[in-house]
Amino acid sequence: MTPRRRWLLVAVVAGVILVASLVPTSGGATPTLLGVGIDKWQHLSGYAVLAGALGYALQVGDRPRVQGLVVAFAATVGYGVLIECLQLPLASRAFSVGDVLADAVGAAVGTAVVSRFGR
Repeated sequence: MTPRRRWLLVAVVAGVILVASLVPTSGGATPTLLGVGIDKWQHLSGYAVLAGALGYALQVGDRPRVQGLVVAFAATVGYGVLIECLQLPLASRAFSVGDVLADAVGAAVGTAVVSRFGR
């Protein structure tokens, strides 16, 4: 995949996460899977994909591989915190430390997958 397409993939995934995170919700009870709310699983999977795409995009050029993975992890977690902050003024959304933790776990999973299988 060309570097341009790698970055396009990052932008698309980040855009989908942004829209999904800011669309008003109806509220109500959150279903669980293995005792964890489905929303946390959604955060984990979305941010794993974002971190994976970002880690993959950063693996071109002269940058050391580990440096790219650290940047991908940190940027993904930072993006999660930013989105949680954007939710503060929204009536149907709220800042959640649990969501940030799920984002961080997802970012770790995504960078680990790229570390193992990416190139």
